[in-house]
Amino acid sequence: MANDTNKIKLLVLWDILCKNTDENHAMNSDEIREELAKRGISVMRKVVATDIAALNKYGYEVLSYKKKYYYYYVVSRPLETAEVVMLADIIKASKLTSTQKNIMIEKLSGTLCSHQAENLSKHIISLDKSRKGSSSLIYNVDAIERGIEENKQISFLYFDYDEKHKKVYRKNGDRYMVNPAFMVWNRDNYYMLCFSNGHDDMVTYRLDKMENVKVEEAEREPHPEYELFNTEEYRKQVFSMFGGETQKVTLLFTPKILSDMFDRYGDDIRIRKIDDNTYTVDVAVQVSKTFFAWIVGTQGKVKIKAPEKVVTEFSDFVAKIKEVY
Repeated sequence: MANDTNKIKLLVLWDILCKNTDENHAMNSDEIREELAKRGISVMRKVVATDIAALNKYGYEVLSYKKKYYYYYVVSRPLETAEVVMLADIIKASKLTSTQKNIMIEKLSGTLCSHQAENLSKHIISLDKSRKGSSSLIYNVDAIERGIEENKQISFLYFDYDEKHKKVYRKNGDRYMVNPAFMVWNRDNYYMLCFSNGHDDMVTYRLDKMENVKVEEAEREPHPEYELFNTEEYRKQVFSMFGGETQKVTLLFTPKILSDMFDRYGDDIRIRKIDDNTYTVDVAVQVSKTFFAWIVGTQGKVKIKAPEKVVTEFSDFVAKIKEVY
C-alpha cells in the first residue's frame, strides 16, 4: 500500500512540475511541497529531492540549479512551444467550428506548462475569412479514415451554396458512393481523394462540404493507385496558391460560381444579384498571374469589373497568352 502511495506521489509531482515549470520558471522545494499539499500530499523538504531523483532514474527528466535553494524545472516535452504554435495556427485557420477549435487548442496547450500556455494565443495568427466552420468535419475525417483502414466504401451527401449561403445538395440529395483513397490538407481545406465505382480517374471532394458520411459494408473496388499514388505530386498539380499585391476587386460572375466564391473568399462576403444570370461581389484578392489564370479558367463565368488598373493588367495577361499561342 505504501508503495502504491509513493507511485501516486511521484505521478502528482511530475504533473506539478510539467504544468508549472520551464527553463524560465523553476520551483524550489517549498513551492513544490505547497503544491503537493493542495492535492492532499504532505512531504518533508528532503523527500522532494529524493523523489525528483527517482523521477530522473526512470527517465522523467527534471533539471535543477542552485541559488539559495535548489530549483527544479522540466524542459523536455512531447511538443515544443513552436510546434504547438504551428499546430494551433493550423487549427485556427481550419473550417472547424469555433468551439471545436478552442477545445483542440486547449488540449494542445495542455502539453505546455501554464506559463507557456498563457502566451500561446499571442503567437497564433489566424488568416481565415470568418468562416462559420463545419461541426461534422472531425466526424467526416474519422469515417473516411475507418473506410480506408477497413478497406470499405463510404457514402455521403455533398452540397454547394446558393447566394444566401444556404446548402444546395448535389444529385438531388442522393448519396454518393465512393472508394476512399487518401486525404490531403491544402490551403486551409481538407480534401478526400477517391475513386467512383467503375471509374479509373481520381475524384476530389472537400470534407467540409460532405455530410452524413457513413462506412458501408461493401469493400472498396481494387485499384493499384491505393499503394502507388503520389499524393504530394497530385496536390501540386491540382492545388495552387495565389501570390501578389492585395487589392480590392469587383467581380461579375454566374450562379455556377457561387460556391467557389464562398470557398475562396469566406462566408461573410456580400454578394449582390444583378439579374438571374449575373452576380457581383467586392473582394480583396492577391492580384497575380495565378489569379488571372483562375479567371481565364472559369471560361467567362467570372469577369473583372473594377478597378480599371486590374482590368488592364488582366487584358495584357490574356494578350500575352494569345501572342504565344
